[in-house]
Amino acid sequence: MSETTTANRHEYSKARKVRVWGKGQFTIPAEIRERLGIKEDTYLVVFQIGKAIIATPERLAVKELAESVQREMDEGGVNLQCLLQELREGNHEYETD
Repeated sequence: MSETTTANRHEYSKARKVRVWGKGQFTIPAEIRERLGIKEDTYLVVFQIGKAIIATPERLAVKELAESVQREMDEGGVNLQCLLQELREGNHEYETD
């Protein structure tokens, strides 16, 4: 087994004991949250396998795509309202190669 594989296996094999509070709530240890990028308001997908509970961060592809488009528009100085108005009116030109 390579060093990387051994290091990764060790990283994920460390068990943590947490207490379950009211309504089934528990705290995910900070080092696990940091490693997985779990922040406040992150959604988790939770399911059961046998007697184990699995929780994994949900990947919100649509949200990530929308944020990416918004970022590109902001960087390019594109105003959404103007863009929509031009599309409605047909007052736009296409660039061709």
